[in-house]
Amino acid sequence: MSKLAKYLISDLKEDWSKPSIKFFRSNGAYGYIIWLTLINCYFEKKEISIEKLVTDVDQYASRRTVLNFIGKGVEGKFINKKNSTEDKRKILIEPSNITIKEYSRWSSKFIKSVV
Repeated sequence: MSKLAKYLISDLKEDWSKPSIKFFRSNGAYGYIIWLTLINCYFEKKEISIEKLVTDVDQYASRRTVLNFIGKGVEGKFINKKNSTEDKRKILIEPSNITIKEYSRWSSKFIKSVV
């Protein structure tokens, strides 16, 4: 367990080479939860709307804060927005390619640190 704790401390303090991970982590619990939720939905091939994500993190951040965060993520090219094919009023979000690549590299190193 100490090995894992040391890895996480080192990772949070020192590894800022992945801009998407830096972006999601720099905004407290809600940024981290948004990051992991988007990644989870992506790998499980589930769509998630902005409204659903706002509801999922409402205990950590206000609606306005989450919407601003998503807007910054889109500007930074860490999050992609698209209209739902079923309901044109619904806006879906997903991690960008850079976010997926950086998460994959990060998670691989993370898993190796646990084993």
